[in-house]
Amino acid sequence: MVAQLLASLAATAVVSTGCTHKPSVRPAEIVVACADANLYVNRVHWTRWTATEAVASGVGRLNDCKPNCAAGHFHSAPLTIRLSRVVECVPERREFSRVTWKGGSETLPCSFLKLRP
Repeated sequence: MVAQLLASLAATAVVSTGCTHKPSVRPAEIVVACADANLYVNRVHWTRWTATEAVASGVGRLNDCKPNCAAGHFHSAPLTIRLSRVVECVPERREFSRVTWKGGSETLPCSFLKLRP
């Protein structure tokens, strides 16, 4: 009975797959700029994780892309992120599709979230 309950909870848990395409709950790092990882948040400390949203603080790392992104430098600053907009793009996998931070947001479409790692 306990195993059934745990399996049921795991099946309904909201996960973050993001740029890695690997479902996880409370990941230690979130890559926001999927194509080149020029914006990511690490040292993530989750303060809220519910069926509708997740909130965390961490260290935002942003590439200034000067003179171009390959030669740019990363700058760090405290950053709060919020995951929201739960979707089910893959059967039986509910996941956050939107990440928001001060000054911006990114929404990943189902066509992207369906990709495999």
